[in-house]
Amino acid sequence: MKKTCFNVSFTLALAALGTCGGAAAQSQVTLFGVVDLGVARVSHGDAGMTAMSYSGNTHTRFGLRGTEDLGGGLSAGFWLESTVAADTGISPGGFQRRSTVSLMGNWGELRLGRDMAATNLNPSWFDPFGGTGIGQPTVYSMLGSPIRVSNALTYLLPRQLGGWYGQAQVALGEEPAGSANASNNNNYVGARLGYADKALNVAGAVGRRNTGTAIVPAQVKATNLAVSYSFGSITPMAFWARETDTRGARIDALLIGATLRQGAGEWRAAYSRYNRASSADDWSKLALGYVHHLSKRTAVYGTYALVSNRGASAQQVSSTGLPNWPASPLPAQAGANANGIEFGIRHSF
Repeated sequence: MKKTCFNVSFTLALAALGTCGGAAAQSQVTLFGVVDLGVARVSHGDAGMTAMSYSGNTHTRFGLRGTEDLGGGLSAGFWLESTVAADTGISPGGFQRRSTVSLMGNWGELRLGRDMAATNLNPSWFDPFGGTGIGQPTVYSMLGSPIRVSNALTYLLPRQLGGWYGQAQVALGEEPAGSANASNNNNYVGARLGYADKALNVAGAVGRRNTGTAIVPAQVKATNLAVSYSFGSITPMAFWARETDTRGARIDALLIGATLRQGAGEWRAAYSRYNRASSADDWSKLALGYVHHLSKRTAVYGTYALVSNRGASAQQVSSTGLPNWPASPLPAQAGANANGIEFGIRHSF
């Protein structure tokens, strides 16, 4: 992927702040992003909606990232990334996708700031639809496990470990004293460990988030395992995820899917099931899609998805790019099936 780059000197940065100093090392800053826009039609029971979708194939976003060589095998880096609603041109607010600063060396990486939660990476990486669009599974935050965490301290293993990778993460909820919420509300700890070679990729993650009130504190715990294996042009994958709440709720999710590359095209398919431990209010989702690459940076795509609800379940076909997501875009209808179809174009820069 071609990137737009420009060099920034720390000497210039110091001068802009009205300070002076000696020559500083050069840093490379990269501007990057994706614009993804399409049209989606979603239905739930007897209700339906047609809307522009701004993340049907890849999350629409833009950002800046850069590194500085500090010498002695040590480097510093930053990453600022924001969502953009391409259908309106509005950015929902700040660099909410990622806002981090890092120190990196042979010992690994120490990263501070807002980042993806450790327990959310497997459902995103081992999904044929990349956790995007109407094809994505409904596994994200089933009972309140976070997708991203703010005020986080993350340690990542170095890359020179023969295929092993992983991270440990702590995030502070910053709950003020005297709040009606639990004193540790939104505190999060998580860890992930995986192994990858040219064909096999397998990973597991665990984490917990504190919730509840000062009188009745609670915890949401997340556990997941994932695997993929590449047989040349076809890559099957699967993940299992469980979220539990100390108040007695539990949801188990299982996804099986695959991608198939044929020339400039890629077929995608996934089937997932979601089971509540305390009731029969379960649901399943089938998703089928095709992506045609017009170049290394531009692609067109189409996706179909069907959600089958049972009992009082009222899950809908949702997307990161549809209006009101993740809130329900249509009236809830218990037991009614939902479906959707979307077509769009994606361009990366």
